[in-house]
Amino acid sequence: MLHQKVISEYQNIVSMLHSRRVYDAIGRLRLLVRESQKEFINERIDSLLETYRNLLKHSFAAAHDPEREKVYNYLIRSLLELSDELKELLLTEAGSTNTHQMKSRLQREHRLERQEALAYLERVTYDDQLAGLLKDVKIEESNKLPGREEALIRIFDIIWLTDKYTEAEMELLNASCDSARLPWHDKALIVSALTLSLLRYFDVSKFLLLFRFAEKREERVWERAMVGLFLASLKYNDRYYLYPVLEEKTLAFREFPSIEQNIEALVIQFTKSKETEKVRRKWEEEILPAMMKMRPRIEEKLELDQIFSEDYGEEKNPDWETVFEDSPGLLDKLQEFTEMQLEGMDVFMSAFSQLKGFPFFREISNWFVPFYLENEAIAQALGSGGGQTDLSPLAGKLENSYFMCNSDKYSFCLNLGMAPEQQKAMMMNMLNNEMSNLAEVEQDENLLNSFAATKSIYTQYFQDLYRFFRIHPWRQEFDDVFELDVDLYETAFVKHLVSDHKTIRNIAELFFDKKFYPEALEVFLDILENQKDNIELFEKIAFCYEKTGQFNKAYDYYLKADLIDSDRPWIMRKLALTSKYLNRWEEALRYYRMVEKAEPEDLKVQANIGQCLVHLERYEEALDYYFKIEVLAPENHRIRRPLAWCSFLTGKLDTARDYLERLLAADPENPYDLENLGHVLWCQGKPSEALKSYQQSLARMKNFESFTKAFNEDRKHLETFGISPFEMDLMLDAVKLGE
Repeated sequence: MLHQKVISEYQNIVSMLHSRRVYDAIGRLRLLVRESQKEFINERIDSLLETYRNLLKHSFAAAHDPEREKVYNYLIRSLLELSDELKELLLTEAGSTNTHQMKSRLQREHRLERQEALAYLERVTYDDQLAGLLKDVKIEESNKLPGREEALIRIFDIIWLTDKYTEAEMELLNASCDSARLPWHDKALIVSALTLSLLRYFDVSKFLLLFRFAEKREERVWERAMVGLFLASLKYNDRYYLYPVLEEKTLAFREFPSIEQNIEALVIQFTKSKETEKVRRKWEEEILPAMMKMRPRIEEKLELDQIFSEDYGEEKNPDWETVFEDSPGLLDKLQEFTEMQLEGMDVFMSAFSQLKGFPFFREISNWFVPFYLENEAIAQALGSGGGQTDLSPLAGKLENSYFMCNSDKYSFCLNLGMAPEQQKAMMMNMLNNEMSNLAEVEQDENLLNSFAATKSIYTQYFQDLYRFFRIHPWRQEFDDVFELDVDLYETAFVKHLVSDHKTIRNIAELFFDKKFYPEALEVFLDILENQKDNIELFEKIAFCYEKTGQFNKAYDYYLKADLIDSDRPWIMRKLALTSKYLNRWEEALRYYRMVEKAEPEDLKVQANIGQCLVHLERYEEALDYYFKIEVLAPENHRIRRPLAWCSFLTGKLDTARDYLERLLAADPENPYDLENLGHVLWCQGKPSEALKSYQQSLARMKNFESFTKAFNEDRKHLETFGISPFEMDLMLDAVKLGE
């Protein structure tokens, strides 16, 4: 079975199980078993099916079974785990990805190396008094244990590519967490391997290990474990309820120091890293086209919404409080500096993505190894070669700085180590100055003695992960955690640990600020339950509904906001705007008239009133507004289009022709201007010239059906000038014949 076919079948099975279509899922599972040729697995499926049959039989008995839900959850859990196992079995045997080929090598060819690597971990992990604790792991002493860096690479790969750990491996990993001998950076690397392993293959024991590393609170280690727990809980949120131990451990985390502050920081950093491009595309490619289909073609012909260039949906209310920006520490200097990278915009991401080709980065583990001066790669790059410039002081400063992520620090040093001697000296002087300035910034922020230090570790680690999932040569093989389609606020991990009203509001404001409007809407609605008189909440809920294309609800909430505080221009604009989206032109006109009283010189308001009047076919009144705009903004050529149309429909044919010819002189390719010019010429008694203009319009449209549809919508206007339906039909055929 092809790789993608396996993935597709697996996803179908998981979807069926979460939709409670158990029998269908079992049928699909048997297909995977047949494909794997491991027919003995059918015995496990038969056992689970028998459990399900018994559950169904007793579900409709007279007496209620209090254990039914537990049994059902056990069944779903077992089937999901069996699905995981079969998928991984098929993919590993197929070896269609680099990851699975590497996993196969670890399983088949390197059993001895695996033992040596784990023996090394055992040797450096256990304190003397703990020696011999692992009775189940009896590995012969060897004088050929691998070197430290090499052993760590192997350990990382083993932890990452092991689906389920043996009891002995679990004991060893737990002991490594507790060890006083194992350096923090080695523990941090183990945590990263655990995180990648859990994201690759679900196993509740991996969750428990990450909880343990977090609970130990060892600096620069526990923060990574928190990120791992956070990301894994997002990916497996739909499985959380199936494992009571996960809920128990999460609820116990409520006693964790500053837990809500930590969850808020994690949500902030993760949200900043997500692609806002998707939000923009959804509006431009889905919501806006769907909305435009429902609006009259006159909007497309006259471009009435584009007389003044602006985004669809007017600006946010300038009176809104900057709740998110006022949150403590969210806009400190270092956060501002690093925020750019997490949004995929900063110079570090673009610059250092070109510097991941060093042999150092061929090992997956080195994308996650914390930057520390004693690392052999740094010593080789900066301290050897007989050069005159000693770069180790710079590396020392980099180690303690928060302004660059670990992965980029390695890229920088490896690149610097290859630079000519003269360039090294010059860069040293320049960078020493920059590092001194950054040190002052860090001191100003009191990074070493405040929660800002924790947030910076989160930021760096998210950056390391971001680079791995976005730049690594094998990135297409990994499920990108930054592409997870999940409602952060509704995940069990976040929901269980966040209850403070201010934290919840900050999360809502973050989503809103980053334009994740569906997510913001959900949190705002939750907050509204306890703050029914908060006008800003009504406004922001309405804004979210507007931005997600739910214009009826947007209108309703803007109206509720207006009831609390009436007749404010911003609300009137919004009520007018949503009325336009709903094609309620009389209402829209009424609201824009109210705005006009408060802001009589606002030309955008004048243009919108003109637009409403055009839709209401009150062309003489519309002309007055458009003429006013032309006088006050003569450089705005877009105003000529509605001026031409209204002039045409009010019988001012020479004026209409003048405007249309000026428009076509600037843009001769506009099909609607050519079509409208044809109308004017025909009504002026020049049918042959009109025919030529229509044919030019058709040539631009490249589709006779579209031309005919546009033409037919204007028949009633042509009739008012004495042109009969018979003549119109002949004209259409003449246009088509000339095509």
